[in-house]
Amino acid sequence: MNSKELKKGIEVLLFASSEPLSIISLKRALKIEKTNIIEEALNELIEEYNSLKGIYIEKVQGGYQIFTKPEYDYLVKTLMNEERKYNISRAALEVLAISAVFQPVTKPEIESIRGISSDGVIKHLVDIELLKIAGRLRTPGRPLLYSTTPEFLKYFHLADNEDLKDLHKKFSKKFEQNETN
Repeated sequence: MNSKELKKGIEVLLFASSEPLSIISLKRALKIEKTNIIEEALNELIEEYNSLKGIYIEKVQGGYQIFTKPEYDYLVKTLMNEERKYNISRAALEVLAISAVFQPVTKPEIESIRGISSDGVIKHLVDIELLKIAGRLRTPGRPLLYSTTPEFLKYFHLADNEDLKDLHKKFSKKFEQNETN
């Protein structure tokens, strides 16, 4: 393994680990026997990161770990605050799954599948823009219809609603099989 590939390997391992990685762990993962080869590559990476990147590598707790440079902490805080707006409970995930598979869907339909009232959950999901009101059903009482939003697709890393149609087909077949048993 050449020096460039070794540094890339170390980077990947440090990035993927939530804990500091020791030289021994790096040696095992990279299948390299000589400690000095790992140390040289690490020292080069440390220099590169300190001069060129918004992150750095530091030796902590007997190993090495990647950290954000303090001058960029505000960006991480902004991101964390943005991600926190999604407080998705188990109940919310259930409502989202039902809505995604059977959309557009009414609140009574969601509640009949879940077997429990879903008023607050649906309101929360509309507030955080993972569900939207897609219209009204043309039946007595004209209940609201709910469907997923582009934000939902982004949050769950789905390309488009076509991905959801595949889920609908899959779960509709399973639901029909369970009903006949």
